[in-house]
Amino acid sequence: MSLIKTKSLCKTFKIRKLTIPAVENLEIQIEQSDFFALVGESGSGKSTVIRLLLKLITPDSGEILFKGKNIWNLEKDDLKTFYKSIGVVFQDPYASLNPRLKVFSIVEEPLRIHEKLSKEEAELKIKKIFSELGLDEDLINRYPHQLSGGQRQRVAIARALILNPDILMADEPLSALDISLQSSILNQLIEIRKKRNLSIFLITHDLNVVRAVSNRIGVMHLGRIVEEASTEEIFKNPLHPYTSLLLRSIPGFHRKSRKKIPKLTTETKNAWFLKGCRFYTRCDKRMPICNENVPQLKNMNGRKVRCFLY
Repeated sequence: MSLIKTKSLCKTFKIRKLTIPAVENLEIQIEQSDFFALVGESGSGKSTVIRLLLKLITPDSGEILFKGKNIWNLEKDDLKTFYKSIGVVFQDPYASLNPRLKVFSIVEEPLRIHEKLSKEEAELKIKKIFSELGLDEDLINRYPHQLSGGQRQRVAIARALILNPDILMADEPLSALDISLQSSILNQLIEIRKKRNLSIFLITHDLNVVRAVSNRIGVMHLGRIVEEASTEEIFKNPLHPYTSLLLRSIPGFHRKSRKKIPKLTTETKNAWFLKGCRFYTRCDKRMPICNENVPQLKNMNGRKVRCFLY
């Protein structure tokens, strides 16, 4: 049984007179101990996906199954178990921590809600997770503004992991940090994942990070999954032209054979409303059928691709 599975998940947003299909027929599966990365350019709908999975917004249609149960039909006790089983790390370490609370209170809050431990027991748990993340125990008596950016994000990760969840969901957790801190935090997450048999669902646009840590990748373009495969397969042999474009955009990657990346135009920015493939205006392999028809997500020997080339 999959840890998380979506079925035909759809979500639209209305902006003035426009209806934006932010997520369209999303079908993904996250297994126990998976490190699943969802990648794509800004505005592709990645953050909307994580908000749907966390039950922060309601889908227009479709289902989200957690351990086989639809999260929208959970009873009170099951719903509490669902929230306890998921740890969340947000993008901005400055905005995700309450500036009025000390670090101890911030990390202890999930314990207070779900486990009702004594202050001494909670402190022991907090110090243990701090040790795993390389944080000084003295930080528990400080306020967020007294911490560096890297320390704040580690505190946010400590809060997410304090209940020993089944899955950690992270929305661009490293984008506000410099390269050396990114590497350090990633290595710690990898060790914790191995030790706890933890699943991680990572949203990012940084393919260098994805290549280093994930075992499976979903590529999202304007609300649609266009390719899904193991990390090794994606980097070795990308099938969808959009995936190829993303890989060519990595500094130094395939430098000798790299093609010029097409610039965004007004026509491209209106791609949400194309009848067919939304990558049509930027694709160097487009065909007439792509302009009028939406390609279906095909299963090809364990990997998925949405393209008329296959």
